[in-house]
Amino acid sequence: MKIVLGINGGTRPGNQDSSASIIKDGKIVTCIEEERFTRIKHAPGVLPENSIRSCLNEAKISIKDVDYVVFAGATYDNMKLILSNFFNLKFRYCPKIYLIDHHLAHAASAFYTSGFNDSFIITADLSGDSRSTVLFYADKKGIKKINSYSKPHSLGLFYATITQYLGFRYDNDECKTMALAGFNSKQNHIINDFLQVKNNEYHINTNYLVKGIMPGKTNPSRQEPLFSEYLVNKLKAKPRFKNEKINEFHLSVAKTAQDKLEQAFFALIKQLKNNKFKSNNLCLAGGVALNAQLNSKIAYSNEFENIFIPPCAGDNGLSLGGALYVANKYKSLLPKRLKATYLGQEFSNKEIKIELDRLKLKYKYIDNIEKVVAEKLANGKIGAIFHGRMEFGPRALGARSILANPKNKKIKEILNKNFKQRENFQPFAPAVLKGKENEYFDFPKTKSDYDFMIINAKVKQEKRKDIISAIHVDNTARVQIVDKKTNSYFYKIIEQFGKITNVNVLLNTSLNKRGMPIARTPNDALNVFFTTPMDFIALENYLIEK
Repeated sequence: MKIVLGINGGTRPGNQDSSASIIKDGKIVTCIEEERFTRIKHAPGVLPENSIRSCLNEAKISIKDVDYVVFAGATYDNMKLILSNFFNLKFRYCPKIYLIDHHLAHAASAFYTSGFNDSFIITADLSGDSRSTVLFYADKKGIKKINSYSKPHSLGLFYATITQYLGFRYDNDECKTMALAGFNSKQNHIINDFLQVKNNEYHINTNYLVKGIMPGKTNPSRQEPLFSEYLVNKLKAKPRFKNEKINEFHLSVAKTAQDKLEQAFFALIKQLKNNKFKSNNLCLAGGVALNAQLNSKIAYSNEFENIFIPPCAGDNGLSLGGALYVANKYKSLLPKRLKATYLGQEFSNKEIKIELDRLKLKYKYIDNIEKVVAEKLANGKIGAIFHGRMEFGPRALGARSILANPKNKKIKEILNKNFKQRENFQPFAPAVLKGKENEYFDFPKTKSDYDFMIINAKVKQEKRKDIISAIHVDNTARVQIVDKKTNSYFYKIIEQFGKITNVNVLLNTSLNKRGMPIARTPNDALNVFFTTPMDFIALENYLIEK
């Protein structure tokens, strides 16, 4: 039996999404992100000490039981020495260390959780091990590189630069740029010149970037611009300040950037279609693969029969991908479809009661709490659930979630303003019962997993009024299909809500506040409860109300 510990993170400010994962005898045992412990979003510049301890505890093993530690960073200076020093200092023991290429780890995180016998893979992010976009083909023989692009010819860098120009934080707020793009504004020809797509290739016009962004060089800090004065002069507009009003010009920049990103991806897809390998499947990974609208466009194009994007497509998934890759080297793995992302810690009713008593809070223990939660949501209340193992990845999928009635037109504004403290143009996501999804959404012919809130779907016109607060301005939604087999607790809540309201959908958003990671512990959850206008929270079978 081989036990592999995958880790991501680092000691540089640009290293982020620190995480740890354990594969035991070829099976995923546990995965968790360091930000959930440090309470600093993305946990930049640290190795995942807390996550490693949690994973060892969940797997019921010690560090000496681990056969290999895998780190996604094959070209980092002195990384084996740094890791050896780290483990000997923090754990008094260092297993054998295996360094894996950043994009190969991304590719493994997607392919080995896809269930496909063979697949094309596109990985795309800002940069990792000096590369930004890599095309692969994978089958039972392994993962083979087809083509690659290096920084500054980076789709992640392009989108990050536009995000920063629009007044948002790059490497964090790209979802805001994507949301603005949904307002269907006119094209901006300058952005078309920034990212050029021709003959199934893409090219970044580096005049629009600050000098020095190149392979092997550190990017500017987040306090400095990625864009050059050339971009500002060509656009004839200063970059937007953080709280400045968004106008038609900003919408056109966002819309064109999203369109160009999609064009570049379809050029890459044509490359895949024209090479010697053949497959009807496509996997995506890397930070760019978190762009739900891009993923939707690929799905609706019907270029492939099947598409898979892991819920941990960003750098947090590198720990899982690295561990899966090395586990496969020593035990040939058949790719197995990842059906659920509940891979983190959980807290029992006993542990929750101890915390509630310590805080001297009033509470009720309710056996059939799912029905009570559904009734309160149907009556217009806003509540949260804290149940089972925590999600791995950036989305709350019914283990650490804030829930509301999507039919209430005012809910979106209330949540954005009073809970998330964010711009009102940002949409929320619908969670729908498995078996009822086709009543609400028009899905493409291409088969995709809609379990992880990572692909947009078109909302049927006759159902829009029923879920008005959980759809975007372009009448799409980042769907989560809830399966009773993977989360019966959440399924029962939606099922009961449907019986009361005849709407088999709930608005689902993460149990956190702006700029904070998703809640890990009961105490984290209660902190959100008492510092927002939330009406109630269900911690397993315990109900707390205001």
